[in-house]
Amino acid sequence: MTRADLRQLAWRYGPLVLCGAVLVWHSLRYDFVTDDAFISFVYSRNLAEHGQLVFNPGMDPVEGYTNFLWTVLLGLFMLVGLQPEVTSLVLGTGFALATMVVVQRTAAHLWEGPTWWDQIAPALLALSAGYACWSSGGLETQMFTFWVALAVHLYVVGDLEGRSLRRMGPVLALAAMTRPEGLMVAGVIGLHRALVKLARSRKLGALRLTIDEVLALVYFVVLWAPWFAWRIWYYGYFFPNTYYVKASGAATAAYHAEMHRLGLHYVWTFLRDSGLVYAAPLAVAGLLVARPQSRRFLFGTLAAALFAAYLYYTVGVGGDFMGLHRFVMPLFPLGALAVVGGLRVLVGTLPRWREIAGPALAAMLVAAFAMQQLRLTERSTRDHNWGSDQGIDTPSYLKVYAHDRAVIGEHMQSCFRDDDFAIFGGAGAKPYYAEVRGIDVYGLVSEEIGHQSPRTRARPGHNKWGADKILLGYQPTFIFSCYSIAPDPKKPRWNCSPGPWIARGFEVVTLRIPGLVQQGEYYSFLARKDRHFDCAGRVR
Repeated sequence: MTRADLRQLAWRYGPLVLCGAVLVWHSLRYDFVTDDAFISFVYSRNLAEHGQLVFNPGMDPVEGYTNFLWTVLLGLFMLVGLQPEVTSLVLGTGFALATMVVVQRTAAHLWEGPTWWDQIAPALLALSAGYACWSSGGLETQMFTFWVALAVHLYVVGDLEGRSLRRMGPVLALAAMTRPEGLMVAGVIGLHRALVKLARSRKLGALRLTIDEVLALVYFVVLWAPWFAWRIWYYGYFFPNTYYVKASGAATAAYHAEMHRLGLHYVWTFLRDSGLVYAAPLAVAGLLVARPQSRRFLFGTLAAALFAAYLYYTVGVGGDFMGLHRFVMPLFPLGALAVVGGLRVLVGTLPRWREIAGPALAAMLVAAFAMQQLRLTERSTRDHNWGSDQGIDTPSYLKVYAHDRAVIGEHMQSCFRDDDFAIFGGAGAKPYYAEVRGIDVYGLVSEEIGHQSPRTRARPGHNKWGADKILLGYQPTFIFSCYSIAPDPKKPRWNCSPGPWIARGFEVVTLRIPGLVQQGEYYSFLARKDRHFDCAGRVR
């Protein structure tokens, strides 16, 4: 390899390496595992230790996760002794870095040749508060974003190189096995392909599949269909239990109206915090100002369709309760490419000053975005910033919430017996560290709550609440869904009325658990009297 080749590689990939370093630094500003990630960790551990993809070994399996590929991958790492609290963070950051590489390559293909412009979209991703936050967090977010970005890349490249279309099939299958929205993405791409072919030829005969399209479809079905059939056989239902909790069951008109209002608010916060509401003219130009036969127009119309489908879906389900836009993360790479493309269109209208205006405007864009996003990161990670924006929790709150439940679970782990069964408020860090069987009161891992309860709570992910009759059917030893965490054991702060449970043979138990941060060190809950429960730190 000559010196000229080395200089070319350094120019091509050196800035991308720098962007990657910025992203790693940025994600470490968050450095947390959210409580919901621990739901998958429980399934992963039971897969590794018992060969069962279940929340409670020995009980009927309930599909309380929506990230099969991620859960299985973490389980495989657990087989060799690598714990998901660490591997999930490493993998999340790794997939985020891989997406930046894909975005750089996509930019080069859209503008037909590598230039310094290709580095701008990865730089925007590295500086994005939401992208950095959910490179951490412990969830499958960046894995799914990578599959979507790669599928879009292969689709755009495959418009002229058919072999890339073939590769898109298995990538979309992996996306659909990572999150249910992968099927929506595949459907949008398929519909877009059909409409493009019709628009180009204006003949129905153009809808005939090419050999590359047939192979893409075959590869998708061969990979996805056996897994989907296994799911139905193993869990017994067409949809995961999370669907029945969040999107099925009786609900009032007021409930639906409130969910749509929350969904609209969620979309607004995404557009505001990501800067897209301010860069909308650039984004629109980047998506649609191109020759109809070009790759840029193909990408632009597909990205616009994915934006429309994703945001419509987001409004319909009420958004998400986790801050910084985890739910719409696959739109971040598309938005970055669109904004940079719009800036290039703008610079192209300045032929006399193009060589000066291009770098200057790009530097101004990156600098302005960096200032906005780093302020957002500082605010999102600030200690005691635990407020909620209409049900959307800050990363700071998500971090301290999971931390305290992990501390409780670790403290109580040695106090449980094999025959204990608990009703949890959340099926996350507490049951993972406590290693006790149970279900959550929201029904994510309970078939009975998922299929029998109405939707009464207009909060994404917390739409149902198990009735006492259903909860008693599990013959629980502990009720952790009715609890208090307070600084004074004589002044509990109950989230419920413990009286009905006391009347059913339960008693209040209070433990002093050092290390709790958010509300105090005294944790009160309900235990069955005949269990004669005792544990370190019990307050008498």
